[in-house]
Amino acid sequence: MIQRGKNYLQEIQKFTSSQYWNSGLRITSGVMVPTLIMAHQGWLSEGMPFLFGALFVSLTDTPGPIHHRRNSMLMGTLINTIMVFLTGLLYDQPILLFSEVLIFSFVFSLFGIYGSRAGAVGTLALVITVIHMSPLRHDLDAGTNAILTAAGGLWYAMFSLVLYRFQPYRLVEQALGENLMLIGDYIRARSAFYKIDTDFDTCYNRVMNEQVAVLKAQNQLRELLFKTSQFVGGPNPKSRSLMMIFLESLDLFEEAMYSYHDYASMHKSIQAALLTKFYSTALLVVAELEHIGLSVQSGIPVKKMPALENALDELDTSVSGALENPKNQLEKQDLLALQDAAANIRGMTSRLRKIVRYTRMEAYDPDRFPDQDIEKPAASEPIKLSLLWENLTLQSNYFRYAIRTTAAIATGFGISALLSLSHAYWVMLTIITILKPVYNTTKKRNFQRVLGTLFGVLLGSGILFVVSNESVLVALMILSMLIAYSLLRVNYLGFVIFLTIYILITFHFLNPVEFKTLIGERLVDTLIGSVIAALSARFIFPVWQQYNMLPAMKKMLFTNADYFLASWMVLKNPDEHRKNYSTARNSAIVALTNLSDNFQQMLAEPGQSNNYSNIHQFVIASHTLTSRISALSAKDIPSGDETEKWIKKTTEALRQGTAYLEANEESQPLPPPRLSGQPSNTFHELSIIHSLARDVRNIAFKIRSVG
Repeated sequence: MIQRGKNYLQEIQKFTSSQYWNSGLRITSGVMVPTLIMAHQGWLSEGMPFLFGALFVSLTDTPGPIHHRRNSMLMGTLINTIMVFLTGLLYDQPILLFSEVLIFSFVFSLFGIYGSRAGAVGTLALVITVIHMSPLRHDLDAGTNAILTAAGGLWYAMFSLVLYRFQPYRLVEQALGENLMLIGDYIRARSAFYKIDTDFDTCYNRVMNEQVAVLKAQNQLRELLFKTSQFVGGPNPKSRSLMMIFLESLDLFEEAMYSYHDYASMHKSIQAALLTKFYSTALLVVAELEHIGLSVQSGIPVKKMPALENALDELDTSVSGALENPKNQLEKQDLLALQDAAANIRGMTSRLRKIVRYTRMEAYDPDRFPDQDIEKPAASEPIKLSLLWENLTLQSNYFRYAIRTTAAIATGFGISALLSLSHAYWVMLTIITILKPVYNTTKKRNFQRVLGTLFGVLLGSGILFVVSNESVLVALMILSMLIAYSLLRVNYLGFVIFLTIYILITFHFLNPVEFKTLIGERLVDTLIGSVIAALSARFIFPVWQQYNMLPAMKKMLFTNADYFLASWMVLKNPDEHRKNYSTARNSAIVALTNLSDNFQQMLAEPGQSNNYSNIHQFVIASHTLTSRISALSAKDIPSGDETEKWIKKTTEALRQGTAYLEANEESQPLPPPRLSGQPSNTFHELSIIHSLARDVRNIAFKIRSVG
């Protein structure tokens, strides 16, 4: 098969119709409209606190339910106003000002305990505090600064809430379309197992990453759908249509997990031409799914039904032809597995057609909507100060992060004073934006921050050297801001590059005389802050994901055992056990995603665990097991004593694996796993699951033995 290059026009459409572009456009409009008005009236210098108030509240306005967004904007406005007032009062008292920064560095770093949105409010409050320590700050009294900051925050909050009133479903459509395209990415990653000369380890890692992305999107969507429906006053044709698309996407994702085989064996026994045809057909499904996702994200109905019948018929014919004369039993088994995978693709195609009809509002299943409703998100709990108190221990990752951040900012403040840096706040800003609770994220952001700042300075300087027309520079400044804040949550390197260009053009307008000096100082300050952040993340109470792998593995075994039992029960009595099955399925996929996410973060950490290879095997085996359990609900397995016996043996194997991982050094050593028989060929699917359960149990025993 000849691979086509990327469809760049489609990629641009994906981005410009996404929630990220919409967010960047909202932030840019909310900040630049008052900026241009103030510049025209000559109020820009006096109005900077207003603009800062609007900007740092806008950055808390991340996608999510409207009541969360509203609360975070109001809380951000309140906290930013208090910090600006306090910093203004202490500005001429260096010791007190330094004490303020240290105290609130610790306090605001703990906000992440209450969720990522609260964490953003805390981080941005710390940023606005540090900015108001600048010697180039506006010469207004503390009270005036605080009032203007509050006004800016309230302006942006009102602006954002009014926009939401006009299009309450827009964010849901964008998130739902992105979810469908992410499922397409997941299917593409899965289909790479059939690609000739593929690297299986790379494929597994890619599948894990894509699965994490899908689950995060689904979690966001779940709450968005419910809260939006409540906001507009209950269900209506539009909300029902979006809900049905989401329900179908959940089932589509589960079906995409169905097929997991011995791919190495398949590549050895099956002809390359047949595998290539399967891979090509799978990519056609991905292309259709991306087209549907892009239409949903754009808020328009899909005009054409997926036209995949010919490709599916050709694939079925090729597999059936190969099955007529297999070379040996191994090839026959692999061909039968490929036949199941082809049937799986046909089932997913049928689901795509249903999604298309839902986008047109041509279909609606009145029985499914109330009976098979998605699991409602947990109700938001009020903020409890007791939770803050409970995390004041070194056992808490957020407490460690708070100490790490405070120490790093103190170091940055001290080095800036020692070197007499004129823009010490840039050093601290770099530290704040780079340091994150997770080492892997800090490491990645550190590299991207330095590289992005360097490229941004080069590009920004080039623009200012070539362009002298102020109108063109203003247009480039606005465009840079728009692109920067659109990339904030999807491409941090791109965000830093365009943010640096935006800042350079802004400084050019505000202080053209010292502009060249500012460029060099920004590079130096960024480098100093980057080094401090890197050393702090590595040596000040670091949190290593390898120590979080054991709880994640135990959770994986426990949820897979529940999922397996729920799958069997729903086969016996679908009506009675459907809800329990949905809950068990969601728990297993969440556990698998957390396990994969932890493992990927562990890979970036120094000093890998002695159990690295065993943990890697455990993660892959868990992926395979969960996929086979997903497929069980679509199989026809006869009930009876023999089936019940193997259901029990499989569950026992998973429970024993959990016992191995829970064993500690003081306890009596557990006996090694004993091999047991297999179900008869009549129960082929059950036999595969039983073998996988024993494999996972045996790997757990190895992990326990290494310690």
